[in-house]
Amino acid sequence: MSKEIRELYDFDDFRLDASRRLVSRGEEPLQLTSKAFEALLVLVRNRDRVLKKDELMNALWPDSFVEEVNLAQNISALRKALGESPGENRFIATIPGKGYQFVCVVREGEGTGDEMVVARHTRAQVVVVEEKGEEGEGVWTRNEVLAALPAPRSFVRRWAAWVVVAMMLCVAAGGGYLWKERGSEASEEGAGHSLLVLPFQPLAGGEDDEHLGLGVADAVITKLSNIPQLPVRPTDVAIRYGDAKVDALQAARELGVDSVLTGRIQKSGGRIRVTVQLVRVRDARPLMAQTFDESYTNIFAVEDAISEKVVQALAVNLAGQEKLRLERHSTENIDAYRNYLEGRYAEFRFTRDGMSKAIEYFDHAIGDDPGYALAYAGLADAYTTESDWLLAPSDALPKAEAAARKALAFDDKLAEGHSALAHALLHEWRLAEASREFHTALLLNPGSVSTYFAYAEYLASIGQTEEAIAEMNKGLAMDPLSPEINSFMAWDYYLKRDYGKCLSTAEKAMQMFPDFWVPHMTAGMCHYIQSQFPEAIQEYKKALAINPESTFAIAGVGMSFARARNKGEAYKAIDQLKSLSKKGYVSPGYIGLVYLALGETDEEFRWFAKGYDERAEWLLWLTVDPMFDQQRNDPRFQELVRKVGVAQ
Repeated sequence: MSKEIRELYDFDDFRLDASRRLVSRGEEPLQLTSKAFEALLVLVRNRDRVLKKDELMNALWPDSFVEEVNLAQNISALRKALGESPGENRFIATIPGKGYQFVCVVREGEGTGDEMVVARHTRAQVVVVEEKGEEGEGVWTRNEVLAALPAPRSFVRRWAAWVVVAMMLCVAAGGGYLWKERGSEASEEGAGHSLLVLPFQPLAGGEDDEHLGLGVADAVITKLSNIPQLPVRPTDVAIRYGDAKVDALQAARELGVDSVLTGRIQKSGGRIRVTVQLVRVRDARPLMAQTFDESYTNIFAVEDAISEKVVQALAVNLAGQEKLRLERHSTENIDAYRNYLEGRYAEFRFTRDGMSKAIEYFDHAIGDDPGYALAYAGLADAYTTESDWLLAPSDALPKAEAAARKALAFDDKLAEGHSALAHALLHEWRLAEASREFHTALLLNPGSVSTYFAYAEYLASIGQTEEAIAEMNKGLAMDPLSPEINSFMAWDYYLKRDYGKCLSTAEKAMQMFPDFWVPHMTAGMCHYIQSQFPEAIQEYKKALAINPESTFAIAGVGMSFARARNKGEAYKAIDQLKSLSKKGYVSPGYIGLVYLALGETDEEFRWFAKGYDERAEWLLWLTVDPMFDQQRNDPRFQELVRKVGVAQ
């Protein structure tokens, strides 16, 4: 009797087993060639890394010489079988110049009860089951199964053995596979797991500031974000509803979540009191309410307890590694933690003063705890945000990259670290590296709106505007009131050269956010590219009325006047930008754009060269921005594209 134990992988709506079947749940097995199936199995087994093309080809054709086109054909067949659209990268990502990586979230090590769960928080789930024997042969006994397993070298392997035994017995009883989604036995009270955590409000008369309530809520969000089956709206979404007068249930309905967690917080002397309530949105039914009263030095224990109570109330079953990450603290140093909270609070203000203070606080947090991974990730985000705004990219981006890599050196499973690194690499024009980091960040935390936003920026920069819009829509589904996403969606339509959709999207954003300057900027660009110069000037000036510091809007006014043959006003804009550059950072490329509109190409490329030297972020758009269409045949432009490397 054959005693071969089979692997079973589960991802999205598909199940893959080693009996050469790719099954869409509830349907018949999908037809795949033997080689295509082998390719999928190799990709899934190596999902934690990029497989180089030659490595994959050697695995599929170990004793043969085949051309790369054979590999491409099999990858194409897989994508077609999985229903993946061109450029979607939902299952298999093409890493330019490298190879392929299986990027869909997959679960690993399923059990029939909490005590048997041996899963770790990775992208895969492996359930070991027995393939039915030949006709007339019996199923394995418990001892036969244990004898076939590797000798257990840790408690995880011992529990794994018992998981297999439990599944074998179920197979024997039912004559087939036992398959249950994790959390399928959740109680009715917990059915529906998406969650909004609102910033905790300080109690009247308490000593605590607003930032403490936001910080504790942020810590709870960060902890719960490590649980794939519990989608949590990120802090940058929750903060939009941080006002004490906000109706929590209405906010939850707007964001399309199933439950909302609210809280009150008070710090008095050396103690902290937090009262929280978890409410189910559909019927306003309370699922959990509790008060935590601890010394301030035990604030980490309070955050742990709140997170655990939420998980229990929602009846979410956790795998072993997920439990460990839920209980893990990024720091045990209370001073480092306090500085980190101050930094996050300052960062969310998104002002010049706020960003400078954020960097200062994150630096203090790192000084208090040099191994504080989250503080390094926060520092990286702050430097990337300041780049091309308050600091020259050549100064800010290397600091952002160094901080992000430091974060990952201390915790390589930190989604915030991978996201921060991806964003910095993107603006350093290192697109292939950025792509890998974006995929990793989204796999570790598929609920990060800011990561979807930045990933869409990457896709737009390489001309995949449809895919960029799709990623924007994913972010919009989680944060429908995001001014950035609603506004920059118009930018993607501009790059797509769908100017009608660009203007309608920008106008919708203007109505939603009358005090936000970005949609006016995008509308100005759209009018400009269609030679509608009076309308362009009007929109750029509206942007400047809201944000007088927008140097790009000043350049936009100058460009529009130049094309409208009012050179005097165009030169005034150039003088204004040069004057501002003496007080703070102004991207040299913005001055170059006005010279482009004036037709003074020598001056244009002189300023573009300065932008290259400073690694100006706007150079990302050289190959896709219609503003540069008239420059494409100029050898100087082609050389600039080659040096930046965005054409790759």
